[in-house]
Amino acid sequence: MRRFIKNNIVIFEILAVSLFMSLVTFKYDKTVAFIELAILLALASFAVISNILGAKHGGEMLSGLNTALDFSEKQNLEKFPLPVLVTTANGRILWFNALFNSRVVKERRIISDDVTQFLSGHTVEDILANDRLFTDIDENSYSVYPFYITVRGEAAYALIFSDETEMRKTYYEYCLSRPNVMLISIDNLDEIMQSYPDGDFDAMRSRAEKLIDTWLADYGCLMRKLGEGRFVVVCEERDLISMIERKFDILDSIRSYEYDGKVVGITLSIGVGKGQTLREGEQNARQAVDMAVGRGGDQAAVLRADGYEFFGGVSKGVEKRSKARTRIVASAIQKLIENSSDVLVMGHRFSDLDSVGSGVGIVCAAKAVGKSAKIVVNHKQSLAQSLINMVDENIGNIFISPEEALKELDKRTLLVIVDTHRCEVLESAELYKAAKTVVVIDHHRKNVDFINNSIVFQHDPNASSASEMVSEMLQYMPVKPKITPTDANAMLAGIMLDTRNFALKTGVRTFEAAAFLRSKGADTVKVHRLFMNKMENFKLRNNIIASCETYRDCAIAFADIESDDIRTITSQAADELLNIDGVKASFAMFDAGGTMNISARSLGDINVQLIMEKLGGGGHQTMAAAQLTGCDRDTAKTRLCAAIDEYFEHM
Repeated sequence: MRRFIKNNIVIFEILAVSLFMSLVTFKYDKTVAFIELAILLALASFAVISNILGAKHGGEMLSGLNTALDFSEKQNLEKFPLPVLVTTANGRILWFNALFNSRVVKERRIISDDVTQFLSGHTVEDILANDRLFTDIDENSYSVYPFYITVRGEAAYALIFSDETEMRKTYYEYCLSRPNVMLISIDNLDEIMQSYPDGDFDAMRSRAEKLIDTWLADYGCLMRKLGEGRFVVVCEERDLISMIERKFDILDSIRSYEYDGKVVGITLSIGVGKGQTLREGEQNARQAVDMAVGRGGDQAAVLRADGYEFFGGVSKGVEKRSKARTRIVASAIQKLIENSSDVLVMGHRFSDLDSVGSGVGIVCAAKAVGKSAKIVVNHKQSLAQSLINMVDENIGNIFISPEEALKELDKRTLLVIVDTHRCEVLESAELYKAAKTVVVIDHHRKNVDFINNSIVFQHDPNASSASEMVSEMLQYMPVKPKITPTDANAMLAGIMLDTRNFALKTGVRTFEAAAFLRSKGADTVKVHRLFMNKMENFKLRNNIIASCETYRDCAIAFADIESDDIRTITSQAADELLNIDGVKASFAMFDAGGTMNISARSLGDINVQLIMEKLGGGGHQTMAAAQLTGCDRDTAKTRLCAAIDEYFEHM
């Protein structure tokens, strides 16, 4: 009776109020009062009878469960050594044993007869679908196992609750104590050493090492110095989680370090790896730190089983190239060309001036050792048609379609990939997969899906363009190639495109490469003509610019136009939007058959590569792009704004 009253407290409250109202009515109208009392008595009788029948039915179902579980008469569910709860198929609690009451319910108030209150909101179907369910009740953790039987056409379920609180704590402690290997490298130590006296340099280096040591002192890490500006750290998973939550704030501390009142500009590259063994973790850490350096440094790359996670990467890269390495790479590529039957040069889809210009430079190198070379280009999609026409007129037809290239490819063909290192954006992925020998020359920040089977992977994110890298390589080849003015113009056009006429991403080596090309007959006037537009395209570009909106120091524009040159026009509009005062980054979009294409540009204050990567794209710090499949204009804008917000949150 006590359980009946407790489980039906609302009914008894209604009956009590109704009885009081009947007594009040009795004072004024005895007939009505007797009618109310009769109805009240009938309702009370119905509630009691329903409870008795329900208890009897529950007892029958419970008896059936005991039989199904093959319990002896002495060892029934009440004496089962674990907490047991019996529920119907729709999740209504029928009964539970004393252990369930003492260990699970305790002082907990049962708010209803719904079983989900003990299953963390899950249902009986969820348990049956997985044969087991984990649930947390107060401070304890349980595994719930179901057993069921059909009684009188209805399914009842006995849920066995196994307390795994201590085991879970042990498991979580095991996971949190797993070791990770971290490699830390100071990016630009050599440049700083050349810029300051020895005494100042020693003080800066010591201070940088002290900042790293102080940062790690907040965690239970083990650190050892490997060499000049290089450290190895072993940390537990709990420490790595804390570092990620704080977004590797050591990057900001090092970047903002001042000496004698001036920001020094020191940055770090951090790689974190985890494996089944410490050796495997160290190998993964090496891959991760290489990835961080390949993306321009000043960032942390965490390599897990499901891929990379990046933090930082907000500062501009520091020019850091070795002419000795360029000489070695140039000699290696010359050897590969000499040992090949012919050379095919391929860039990215929608080839631009840099892709084609650097390809022309590789053709020069191939001709120098007497090998035939062709550039793989899709004429219908190329954005460098003016340069292609100029080369055709002055050099001859050195361009070939992807379909023709596949037919000419043999086992000894050397495939040189320029201006990209990602398979998915190549002019022809089929050609790459069919090639036996591959060389990659690229300047874009490294993506996780990079081409990893190349014989030579010449990657430099601090170079302005692929054309700059190729023109520098030509200077150090053992066999000096003959560079015509047309060749020089092609490579200079690639440099001018990616530096926006030497305004962005321009270092000392950039001007050296431009001076070398100028000495070979490059004409800036002829190169400038390659950038000229039709009057119609000029007007369409201005229409795009006029439609722009601003969002968090970014300009967003949509190309609601029709033109065969829409890709070129949109890219130029993104460039022009940066001329607006207060705009630090620009994004120009256009719809191409249900795929929203985004061209992103910046002046370096905002890393548009990181924003585009959040949308599945990539590129460089100041120039990037992405494609959103199945997106309309509003959806694309919403996703872009969300990516911008996420970027600023991680800064």
